[in-house]
Amino acid sequence: MSQNMPDLIRSARATLAEVGERLSGLTAAHTRAVAALDRIEDATVKAGVQHDIQHRVEDLPPASDHRRNHRPGRPAKIDSDPELQSFIRVRIDRMTFNQIAKAITDQFPPERRIGKSAIHAWWQRNMKTNP
Repeated sequence: MSQNMPDLIRSARATLAEVGERLSGLTAAHTRAVAALDRIEDATVKAGVQHDIQHRVEDLPPASDHRRNHRPGRPAKIDSDPELQSFIRVRIDRMTFNQIAKAITDQFPPERRIGKSAIHAWWQRNMKTNP
């Protein structure tokens, strides 16, 4: 067994040298892969920045118009009923929201009635900013 020991040691050293060479190759391949990813990431980030810089903010429509035109859900009853809207516009400066809601209850059928909260929300959206 003692005579085989030098052979085993040589064999182990050769195997370790081979593993070292493979690891060295893998390390180099890993380094190249990381560098390639860095280049791709840099190119992507720069392309994104250049794209954003080329489009001026002044050329875009105002965000509020976009949101107003693409609002989810159904439109308010007041916005879709011109008669109800004119009824409210005539009274908005002379009556409270509760009084207007009561007058609507007296004047309109049940499917066209609205409450004071709907009147107030409509007033805030339309009349308050555009008298």
